[in-house]
Parts: sequence; C-alpha cells; structure tokens
Amino acid sequence: MLSNKKPIIEKCLKPAAKYLSHINPNILTLSGSIPPLIFFVFVMNGNLTGGLIIFPFLIVDLFDGMVARLKGQVTAFGGFLDSTIDRISDFLLISAFGFGNIVRFEIVILFMFATFLVSYVRCRGELASERQISFDVGILERTERLIGIFVGLVIYMIVPHLRFWGFNILEFIFLFLFFLSVYTFFQRVFWAYKKL
Repeated sequence: MLSNKKPIIEKCLKPAAKYLSHINPNILTLSGSIPPLIFFVFVMNGNLTGGLIIFPFLIVDLFDGMVARLKGQVTAFGGFLDSTIDRISDFLLISAFGFGNIVRFEIVILFMFATFLVSYVRCRGELASERQISFDVGILERTERLIGIFVGLVIYMIVPHLRFWGFNILEFIFLFLFFLSVYTFFQRVFWAYKKL
C-alpha cells in the first residue's frame, strides 16, 4: 500500500511553497532544524507551553522538497541533507521528553530506535532499488509520528497525572507510537521482500 498522503499535504502547502520559492531549498532544510532545537530547549527545561507554541513551526521541514521541485533544483545532496536534518530533528523532539523527565529514558530509547529503524529501512530499500521503487509505505510515517507527539503533549498538559498501567499519558502514547513504528518497519521489510 503506497502512501497517498504527501500529495494531499503538498496541495495544501503549495501556495506557501510558491511564496518561499526564492529561497534556496538547502537553506530551507537547514532552517528547519531551528524549531526542533528550540523545542528541545523548552521541553528539557520544563517549559511545555513554549514547546507547544514552537511545535507548529516544524512544518518548515515540509517546504524544502516542495520548493526544490518547484524550482527544478532537486539534487542528491539536497535529499541527503534533508534526511540527515530529519534524523537530528527526530532526536531532538523525542529525547527532549527524556531530558525533561517527562518520559522515562527507557521508553524514549525504544521509540527513538524504532523511529530511526523505519527511516533506515526506507532509505536502504530505495537505494537497493536504485530509486525505482518508493518505500513511502507503512502506517506510521514521520508526519503521523509528529502528530502523535503533538497530541500526546497537548493531552499531557491538560491531564498530567493521567496514568495507564503505571505510565503517564505521554509515556503511554510514546509506547503506542513505538509499536506502530515497529509495525511500519515490518510493513517496509515485507514491501522490500515483495518488490526487490
């Protein structure tokens, strides 16, 4: 099952991408690392309101590829840079909750491991197929993962003492996202088995 979410997202963001088309896509990629860093500092220091306010600015990360396609400036280095910055951003977003003593580090590490594994399998699969097969498949891609973290943060801020089986609500959501990420990993491995 190939994902058809990207065209929907791109259609919604295309007017803004046209507005940003005078900016070099690689500059947009690098600037996309600033909101996760600010988020990390806020959450690590217990300022969840600040983290919540900065979270929507993570959308900057979606514009670099769109602008590159609009300008006909899609390059191998641009894809490499975007993927690298995405991994740094994922680390900052997920680990912030561990450093802020909101989510236990054991859960943070499990979630981060699954997140990186899903990304690695996609990259390795597309390289193995020489970019002829898209590995943009699975139930939990990066956009859904970010939405899950955002929703978890909002719920945690509203009911911080809500617990399920000894886990606070954000830990519970991180574990849920971990299991969905593992499932996505197996979906991509199966996709590779079928297509490669």
